[in-house]
Amino acid sequence: MSGIIRQSASSILTETEEFYTGGLEWYHGAVMVENEVQVTLSDPDADDFDEVAEYHLSAQNIRDAYRKAKDKGYALCCKNDIESEGFGYGCAQDFDIVIQTACYGELVFG
Repeated sequence: MSGIIRQSASSILTETEEFYTGGLEWYHGAVMVENEVQVTLSDPDADDFDEVAEYHLSAQNIRDAYRKAKDKGYALCCKNDIESEGFGYGCAQDFDIVIQTACYGELVFG
């Protein structure tokens, strides 16, 4: 594989759908819907984690969020693996950062 930049769209979406997050409270799952992945997350404006919002992400949205997270200086501890192998080679912390950046535009939940 050649990393997230050259990784196929279907591979990025599949890895997003199948990623094991280790029990992130705000993350309620992802499902493939045609050429996107529908991610269900806690609504950042709600009073508790049970109120959710759905976000539809393309592979390019995920790539862009990865770049934005790097540009913002977020602590992507497995960025070398993501850049050399692919999105699914990152850890749960990196997944958390990228998906929050893709859906919320920034980190909302620590």
